[in-house]
Amino acid sequence: MSIRIKLMITYAVLVLVSAVVIIFSGISLFTMAMTEISDAVLQDVPVERMFTEVVDLLADLKQAEKYEPDQLIEPSYVNDISSHLDFTKGGVVVKYSDQVIVSDNLSADKIIIDKLEKSSEYRKHDNYVTSGDIEYAFMDYVFTVDNKEVVYFFLIDVSQLGDVEATVGRQSFRAFIMVLLIVMLPILWIITRDIIKPLNQLSKGVDNITKGDLDFQLTTKKRNEIGSVIKSFETMRAHLKDSLEKQVKFEENRKELITSISHDLKTPITSIKGHVEGIRDGVANSPEKLEKYLDVIYQKSQDMDQLIDDLFLFSKLDLNKVPFELKQVPIKEFVAEIVQEMSFEFDKDNEHIQMQSHISDDTLVNLDVVQMKRVLVNIIQNSMKYMDKDQKKIDVTLNDLKSSVQIVITDNGQGISEDHLEFIFDRFYRVDESRNPETGGTGLGLAISKQIVIQHGGRIQAYSKLNHGTKMVIELNKEVKND
Repeated sequence: MSIRIKLMITYAVLVLVSAVVIIFSGISLFTMAMTEISDAVLQDVPVERMFTEVVDLLADLKQAEKYEPDQLIEPSYVNDISSHLDFTKGGVVVKYSDQVIVSDNLSADKIIIDKLEKSSEYRKHDNYVTSGDIEYAFMDYVFTVDNKEVVYFFLIDVSQLGDVEATVGRQSFRAFIMVLLIVMLPILWIITRDIIKPLNQLSKGVDNITKGDLDFQLTTKKRNEIGSVIKSFETMRAHLKDSLEKQVKFEENRKELITSISHDLKTPITSIKGHVEGIRDGVANSPEKLEKYLDVIYQKSQDMDQLIDDLFLFSKLDLNKVPFELKQVPIKEFVAEIVQEMSFEFDKDNEHIQMQSHISDDTLVNLDVVQMKRVLVNIIQNSMKYMDKDQKKIDVTLNDLKSSVQIVITDNGQGISEDHLEFIFDRFYRVDESRNPETGGTGLGLAISKQIVIQHGGRIQAYSKLNHGTKMVIELNKEVKND
């Protein structure tokens, strides 16, 4: 689920839950406030009794105004009326003309009386009076006695309402915090889990890349937008690491190539230069020496020419710029001709090359005759070059592998150690670390052979054991014979 949809659903649910919580909290706070006010002002008197007392009190006053108005200004009647308000810790103040009557249960000082005597406009905006530490709320009712106003002030002790306000305020604050937590905690949890933590993970990854460290991995199980970003970032990191490793490898190969070319060119050039100087200095002072010096110069020139040709061919093969003239060839006949041709280079007394075939005469392979001949001749010549036995032997075997043909060239030469075997197809790699040109060649022969076999859609592998010989295996795909 996407973060946008998840947040929208969460928001809708939280609004609904918050509304319910607010409604119930409001009802609870109102109920609590009324209870606290009742306890503080009415002194545990039931609300029903309060209403009954007030209604009866007003009824008595109205009755007295109608039938016995003089009672309204009698102190005894005022005290009797005030007795009905004992549960409020309040009392009654009556103002008639210039006369003020205060009930006995109320200790009203001059300040209270002065405030009560102010205009009705003032009382309209301030219905509270204070006497010492006691605060009173008052209501006034006007009656008529002998066509004169009699004002009854009913005072209620509200000193403890401050505690009620504090309690209600605390409860309101708690309710607000509770609603806030209900709303915010799920959102914060979603944001932290689905956004902040993954972004911190991405930030750490960026820092690692900035420092050049690509040896880490970002993983995520999220299927939202942030998860997609992390997966894309990880893909980028992997590609960047692979590209950097290839670049480092390419740079190493470039340096190795330059070193190898420099060395392989310097050796024949040094030899040519030395022999030329010998001729110029008169060291070759006989026709025989001169001919020998010229032969060396010519051979070294040939070696340089071969190195340049091989390097040029390898570069073209590596860039897929060598045109291959592929055609269907009977592979048995093709290999047999090469073996027969190479056999003339062997000493018949102690060097032998033979061929065994386990395929039919009409087995066809799609190949470039010139390039594949280069591969087989190179391998056979390498086998001849590194022979160290008295009886030297090379076996060429053709095997049928259903969909492919296997050409196996085995010798009983000195073999290749395991340390060198995995590198023999690398360019300029030589088992002979001295890079002796008499035995090592250019170091490109097997690298070129591998490229040619790959261009044919085949593969080449080497198997060898030191002092027991080497086996080269080439596998090429068969072709269906055209009718």
